[in-house]
Amino acid sequence: MRVYVIVALLLIGIDQLIKHLVRLYLTASSYIEIIPNFIHLTYQENRGISFGFLSQLPSTIRVPLITGVTAVVIIGLIIYVVKNHRVLAKFEKWGFTLILSGALGNFIDRAFRQQVTDYMHFHIFDYSLFVNNFADDIISIGFVMIVWQSFRKKDGTNGGH
Repeated sequence: MRVYVIVALLLIGIDQLIKHLVRLYLTASSYIEIIPNFIHLTYQENRGISFGFLSQLPSTIRVPLITGVTAVVIIGLIIYVVKNHRVLAKFEKWGFTLILSGALGNFIDRAFRQQVTDYMHFHIFDYSLFVNNFADDIISIGFVMIVWQSFRKKDGTNGGH
């Protein structure tokens, strides 16, 4: 279990470092094109959750609500993983490691900055799709890994114990 904790701490550190550099070197009006007409780096603060949901709530309600719910989910996931560590497939363990790393990275932003720093702007030419960050990406990858593993278990190809 130690390796999962070390990797999680490393991923949280990478997430926080990238967000710090973005806040230091980018502005909402500046950007760095990564893949032309598809991805560029910019600086955006998300006061809500996914796609800015709940961002319009007053901060006296929004911050404790989002931070509190996030803390409960993180604690619940940690308890689940610790209790089930022996029966989880390796792929699931890595999936939960990614999800918890990303959730903790965004939780740190919410708890200490009352907002999450986003910077990867996905767009198709001038049509904006969404803006997210490294933490969001590893949460998504971890989720896909767990879903994939659940299909493998139903398949009988448990793989990864």
